[in-house]
Amino acid sequence: MLIAVALAVFAVPAQASIVVPSGTNPATGNPWANGDEYRLAFITSTNPGATLADIGAYNALVQGLANAAGLGAADWFVIGSTSVVNARDNSGTNPSSTGCPILLVDGTTVVANNNADLWDGSIQNIINQTEAGDTKAHWPFTGSYWDGSLSTGKPNTGGGGLDSTGEVTQGNGSVVDQWVWRQWTSDPAATALPLYAMSEVLVVPEPATIMLLGLGGLLARRRRRA
Repeated sequence: MLIAVALAVFAVPAQASIVVPSGTNPATGNPWANGDEYRLAFITSTNPGATLADIGAYNALVQGLANAAGLGAADWFVIGSTSVVNARDNSGTNPSSTGCPILLVDGTTVVANNNADLWDGSIQNIINQTEAGDTKAHWPFTGSYWDGSLSTGKPNTGGGGLDSTGEVTQGNGSVVDQWVWRQWTSDPAATALPLYAMSEVLVVPEPATIMLLGLGGLLARRRRRA
């Protein structure tokens, strides 16, 4: 008698990814491949101003916008500085580590090739897409200098960071070399201006694969002895 052990056939789901990049990976010069790392950035669709007390509150704000836009599979952080944390550290982009390419949420437009490229005084393309992918070029609150460190603010206005009680430093969202710091430009915290946001490191997922599994990995056969 032949006893057949049934084989289980199933698809292994691909790793979840909110936006899969396309085109060329600037870190390798080759098309994006499974396992490549990248990050995403956007400018907020809302203009919340800078009246919150700590960086965690800003992170929660941009996370909420990302969640509502279907980008909640990743953790998000504001690209901004307060008196106790620099934008490059809060966003995990300190040039002390190489980092990975940073893209807009369209998955193709490159903002920077790596952390050093982000904070060298100029980015490759302005951050002009919201979490929903809409176009928006604006002056955002950043509280930061061009190198991602806390700005001391416009002379004689006090403060400079996102937790300032005086005026808060702005960037110019329409110019690549002023994106995070428009020299000595600031406004009261209550002014309605947007923020920048950065995702955690994401990984290009592997495609789904089909696997055949048998009990114990083998097809067991039993023959009746004569």
